[in-house]
Amino acid sequence: MHTEASLQDSVITIPKLYQQVKQYGQSATAITDHGSCASFVDFNNYFKQKGDIKPIFGMEAYCTSQKIFDGNKRRQDHLVLLAMTDEGLVNIRRLQRLAVDDFYYKPMLHYDTVLEKQHREGIFALSACSLSTISKAILDNNMQEAYQYAEYFYDLFDGNFALELQFHPDYQDQWKINKGILEISDKLDYPIVVTCDSHFCNEQDKSLRKIIKAIGWHKKIDDPTLHSTLKSNCIGNSDLIRQFARETDFGHDDVVDLAIKNASYIGKICNAELEEPARRIPVFDKYDEFIQLFYGSRWIIS
Repeated sequence: MHTEASLQDSVITIPKLYQQVKQYGQSATAITDHGSCASFVDFNNYFKQKGDIKPIFGMEAYCTSQKIFDGNKRRQDHLVLLAMTDEGLVNIRRLQRLAVDDFYYKPMLHYDTVLEKQHREGIFALSACSLSTISKAILDNNMQEAYQYAEYFYDLFDGNFALELQFHPDYQDQWKINKGILEISDKLDYPIVVTCDSHFCNEQDKSLRKIIKAIGWHKKIDDPTLHSTLKSNCIGNSDLIRQFARETDFGHDDVVDLAIKNASYIGKICNAELEEPARRIPVFDKYDEFIQLFYGSRWIIS
């Protein structure tokens, strides 16, 4: 789920997000902006003030396994990170900072950076959309690589990882991705979850998002490559997800129900809280050692 912090991609504002999920009767909702934590404070303040829907802090990271970028062959694999604990929230913000330091068209996060132990504790990861590593491998008919990446992420996050299903009736390749995801889940016994990859609140906002995408992509408003017309990119609930699944001829109602239950479970285990703003003065507890080193040197105190 993306907010306005996903620049030139989403048109969801925090107040409208709250109104929509409140109407759906949800108990929690997560934001996962593209390479950004910019909405965390507004998201936290607004939802905490309302007090009846739990905010979950996340990010959809741009990842790469390449150390040297090539302008014509840059790879940006999506990966969703959700904060389960306060430590996980700190780690997501740390990873986002590291990604900005390696900015190349997008804030880029190297897989070998995620590998560092202190950067993945308290994080629950999802395999993300059709632009993820696993989805790209499936679309390339490379199931061996898809399996390898699924095992890599599952081990990397100590089992706190789920394979992501999406149902987009207007996007034909999604059927192939979902089929591959189910195959991996069956063979490896990894959990599945369902998302809408939301970029606008409801059907009325679809045209606005199309305009935003046209500007960002430098396209004409009627360009067929603008996938912003996907109605399934709205904020969804269980009923909408089941409807979209039927429209894609998914044909596995039990799987859809399980994926919805798993999404609810993840919502329950993600309980990170954003700390209150405060002045933090560092404590200098090495004074004695400093004096000893200082007087032991050749410097003279005048």
